[in-house]
Amino acid sequence: MARRPRIFAPGLLYHVIVRGNQRQKTFFADRDYQAYLERLAKYRKRYRVSVYGYCLMPNHVHLLLGCSDTPLSRFMQGLQQSFTQYFNRAHQKVGHLFQGRYKAIVCDRDEYLLELVRYIHLNPVRSKLVGGPEEWRYSGHGVYLRGKPTEVMDPQPIFRLLGGPKAYRRFVLDGLGQGHREDYYRVEDQRFLGAEEFVKKVQEKVEGKEVRVVKRYLSSVVEKMARRAKVRVEVLRGPDRSWAVSKVRSLVVYLLVRRLGFSVKEVGQYVGKDETSISTMINRVHQRIQQKEMGEEIERLYQNV
Repeated sequence: MARRPRIFAPGLLYHVIVRGNQRQKTFFADRDYQAYLERLAKYRKRYRVSVYGYCLMPNHVHLLLGCSDTPLSRFMQGLQQSFTQYFNRAHQKVGHLFQGRYKAIVCDRDEYLLELVRYIHLNPVRSKLVGGPEEWRYSGHGVYLRGKPTEVMDPQPIFRLLGGPKAYRRFVLDGLGQGHREDYYRVEDQRFLGAEEFVKKVQEKVEGKEVRVVKRYLSSVVEKMARRAKVRVEVLRGPDRSWAVSKVRSLVVYLLVRRLGFSVKEVGQYVGKDETSISTMINRVHQRIQQKEMGEEIERLYQNV
């Protein structure tokens, strides 16, 4: 069955589940969990993502997120790729760390926001890793109990619904008797958690919007890179095949696809090249990525994109 396209519109609530490749562990030690949380904080701030709940388990991750005007895929691409690079360096490994495609379920905020906050933070208890949620150090539960914002999460939006740390604690403990909720995973159209009316409303809201958002975001990213490279965007998108322009064009294309998660087709349409040409550019850069000069130039272009 063909993969269904991601659903995106500003303001949607997502339950994201990321699993280790072939069920392997994604966190071996405390430093690994901390490294993931540092990156979650970094990319949350960069892409203005709201984190309502999170739980890092030994071989998978749960995130409850609200997005602004940047597609969820951009946020996840930066977060997952950055952590994979850290993990492979730290543990002298190569290859994919996470399962190919994370699951992103669009949830009815009114119906499921609080329930999912509780469900996610009780995950270590259901898995019998700890006796109580406060014992697991790698979830947002402790943030809610302390009642103060961190770089990763601000508890105030949930407190406005529940009334504060004590009310939150009671609410979570009331759910201790709940077991695994398969209905939170087996969802409508493989993408939605909500009633039929909610699904219809979301589909009407996002119709055509994803394409417009992607194009606008892609354009803004290329403009930033072009300024750093001191090349006009029109030149990068034009027919100029000089060595200097071709080099910058290839680096930009590589970053758009490999670092930022745009598809080969999207990038090809933007720069006016066919998909074979785009793939060739990416492969050439990949083969030379270990060269110090090229590596530095890539990082310079990518900085604060």
